[in-house]
Amino acid sequence: MIFDTLKNTAYYESIHPRFKAAFAFLEKATREDLPVGRYELEGSDLFAMVQEYETNPPDHVRFEGHRRYIDIQYLMRGVEVIEVTDLSVAEAEGMYSDEKDACFFKDHAEPVRAILHAGEYGVFLPHDIHKPGMALGTIPAPVKKIVVKIKI
Repeated sequence: MIFDTLKNTAYYESIHPRFKAAFAFLEKATREDLPVGRYELEGSDLFAMVQEYETNPPDHVRFEGHRRYIDIQYLMRGVEVIEVTDLSVAEAEGMYSDEKDACFFKDHAEPVRAILHAGEYGVFLPHDIHKPGMALGTIPAPVKKIVVKIKI
């Protein structure tokens, strides 16, 4: 997992050949305040989803993991809490869905907890089981977020 801001993307562009294009899209999306929707950048190899929603209490959100995609989750507006744990200590709640590239996991006793503010992002690799969309405190709050999916 990585948590950072767009000013430091050059440090991470070598992680995957599509990271440079992903970060360029995030910069463009921020400048242009793109509307909610799916944006195809390189077909199913690299795409983004602009989302608006309200954060939830921790007990209304589940840990998730992906096998085929890296997530870059960038917060355009609002504040969101994301918890992360390693796949090696996670306990699945069901079967992996190949169609959705997702598996859900039970809560973990000692996850890493990060608070994302507008202009910050998290990068989640396949071994990073993450629980996004949580409210800071007990009151739900609106956020605008971009999730970039990078095929491995």
